[in-house]
Amino acid sequence: MRSQRKTSRRARAAVLLSVLGGLLLFTSAYPAEGTAAATGLAEKADSGQWKFSRAIGIPEPAPYYEVYLDEGVYGSAAEDLRDLRITSSTGEPVPYYLESGEGTVEERSTAYSSILIRRADQGTDTLLDYQITPLAEHVDIQGNKLVFELPDESFLKHVEVWGGYDGNAWEPLAKGDLYATNGLSADSIELQGSCKFSFYRLVVKSNPEGLDFPGLTLVDSSREVKMAGFMRKKTPQYEISRVENRTEIVISNKDRLKIARLTLGSTGNFSRRYELYDSDGKRLPVAGSGELYRLDFKDTRISRTDIQPLHASSSAALRIIIYDLDDAPISINGLKIEYLVDRLVFAGGEQEQGLYSLIYGNALALAPQYDIINFKDQIAGDKRVTATLGAVNMIPEAPTESPAQGGWFQSEWGFNLIIIVVSLLLILIVARKLGRTK
Repeated sequence: MRSQRKTSRRARAAVLLSVLGGLLLFTSAYPAEGTAAATGLAEKADSGQWKFSRAIGIPEPAPYYEVYLDEGVYGSAAEDLRDLRITSSTGEPVPYYLESGEGTVEERSTAYSSILIRRADQGTDTLLDYQITPLAEHVDIQGNKLVFELPDESFLKHVEVWGGYDGNAWEPLAKGDLYATNGLSADSIELQGSCKFSFYRLVVKSNPEGLDFPGLTLVDSSREVKMAGFMRKKTPQYEISRVENRTEIVISNKDRLKIARLTLGSTGNFSRRYELYDSDGKRLPVAGSGELYRLDFKDTRISRTDIQPLHASSSAALRIIIYDLDDAPISINGLKIEYLVDRLVFAGGEQEQGLYSLIYGNALALAPQYDIINFKDQIAGDKRVTATLGAVNMIPEAPTESPAQGGWFQSEWGFNLIIIVVSLLLILIVARKLGRTK
């Protein structure tokens, strides 16, 4: 019987020893599982430190506000703007949605045909009157560009454009040049905003040879009108170098602005082919024929020295390659860019002025998801007041909590150490008891 009791005690001790050993191994292999799970949940929410804060200036109470971003935001925020947050005076997040210059614009173009109803000479000038054909009965005519059918021969003419509602009374609208020479041409006149005239008059100045412009098309391009509010201008940093028989211009874009147009300042007469590349060496498609030109005549100049990517580029650098061949390089005396900005739209109310802030500069932040985006179409019809961004303020880094403040035994490593020590003590006690029973 005594032998059986000893055997039973040894068995129980062996089982206890095995359990304690397993607990020790489990603790070492999987430290503080609950803490790790909490950390995983924290990663799903916003974490990290916001670096910059800017007050949002509110001119008056309104149901909704819109604020345009600027270079300072693009240069310090995440590239996809996922770390933008608007906060109230109490620090609570304010829901918003973002409208992009490109994303907001729907590129729609409506064309109206016309009939040439009158031609007359006035001294050396020629007057051509056109009547626009409406798309449907009782539908308003609206357009912001006139495109003319050009004569076959080479020419360059100064023109004036007038508009009227009945073909009798006329209002001056624009002046410009129409030409076709040296393989270059200009067949359109841009109007200042959308016009609703039913009749247009083209005055061809100094036209003793009697050139005809038999056709006119009125175009309504909504893209240009809507993009105007999102467009900004600046003079960037750039470098010009000569490589073999070509000129290379590298434009710095460290703030990752969405560049929509580049305009070269130049002198002299020239006609050159060019290509546009991003910082990765990818060729970017551009509007137009891919030519830069500038031709000076006795009393006028025709030129195209702007480069327009088909899609705005936020590449860290853009590179223009101008093929000079055997000609001397173009004399470039300046360069400007036009870029698209984004705007944030958020709900307002009767809150006092100056109590909103924009914070950004957190690489660990995730893009927020607000349901205000679902009401975007309704908000577009409500009153929206334009707010402004104030000066940039650095947000002080939050102090890191010292482990001593909560006690070393409350930390992850302290908890594991206690478990290990207790397990070793229990193993020692059991081992000593086993030794005594032998």
